[in-house]
Amino acid sequence: MDGEGFDFAIDRSSGKTLTRQVEEGVRALVASGLYAPGSTLPPRDEIAKRLHVSECVVRAALRRLAVDGIVVSRPRIGCVVQKRPMSTNRTVLDVNLDPWTSFGPANSLFQCSKVLRAEGCRVVMLPLGGGGNRPFLVPLKDALAEKPGLVILRACYTSLKNAMQLVAESGCSFVTVGTEAKPSRYSRHVGVAHYDYAPAINAFVADCRAAGLKRVIQLDFGGHPYLDASAALERAGIRCERVRLLVDGPADLDAIVRTAYSKMKKFLRDRTLPDLFFFTDDYLGLGALDAFRDMGVSVPRDVRVVSFSNTRSGLYPYGNIAHIEFDPFADGREIARCVMEWFGKGVFGTYSGCCSYVRGATFPAG
Repeated sequence: MDGEGFDFAIDRSSGKTLTRQVEEGVRALVASGLYAPGSTLPPRDEIAKRLHVSECVVRAALRRLAVDGIVVSRPRIGCVVQKRPMSTNRTVLDVNLDPWTSFGPANSLFQCSKVLRAEGCRVVMLPLGGGGNRPFLVPLKDALAEKPGLVILRACYTSLKNAMQLVAESGCSFVTVGTEAKPSRYSRHVGVAHYDYAPAINAFVADCRAAGLKRVIQLDFGGHPYLDASAALERAGIRCERVRLLVDGPADLDAIVRTAYSKMKKFLRDRTLPDLFFFTDDYLGLGALDAFRDMGVSVPRDVRVVSFSNTRSGLYPYGNIAHIEFDPFADGREIARCVMEWFGKGVFGTYSGCCSYVRGATFPAG
């Protein structure tokens, strides 16, 4: 086969090295079947010419693919595509760097491990908390010594960068999961599961604009909200005040509810109601809604509310209020699907978090 098919895009502003982009592009072509086992890739100079990169870049990318058994270099023939055997190392190290995320049965992590184990994988779940300090690197380093076939790093905080560097240095392949997860320069970073809340937030903001709302208050965690609607609201011409919630002590869910309850009661005593409250977490929402109930504030008669909510775990006591919904069950299954695609094809599947916007009674139809 000639160089046809090597027209995939090279993005020089992506932050990825050119070598990494060429490697991923060729890997995807092989996984798609365009270059079947036994076929020969075009010569290095031809690939370099079509992709507008140097031949040294192509040589380095093909060398990485050879290490993974995707291609083999044969004298006077070139790079021949190998029939990639199913990985014999199906150990998945699932590392949770998010201090607010548990390993409970209603969680995405639990569902992902359940699916992977059903597919015959060995799953090691490693809860490490989070934050920017480095003590968590010690147990992670110990776990990496067993050389898992794939590492899943779940985080959206500063600890993720340190963890990626450590995993890359160990020689293990890894994927990242989180609201800020994105491809990195590390050579063993093979995939990203990115939680993109923007479509749901944009739909919510469109409802606010259509309803003529002027003032919204967003209650979120002091440092790291799960999602932030303030910028989108401001762009739509809607004033948004952010009220930061700081929880004393460890990341205890009951403490979040209690703190949100007391903070909202004080707010309701001291300030006028906005057009709408937006809560960036369902436990924040539960505490605030308890305060509404005890202070005689009705939703949505007196004030509109939109909250983040995990499916099957969120705002049940308060009925059909609008929410941005994250489905941890579907999320776990989809991440597991991508992991199995990696083991089977050498390519981590495309994924964006299972998230939707539900209008509820806050914005009644019509």
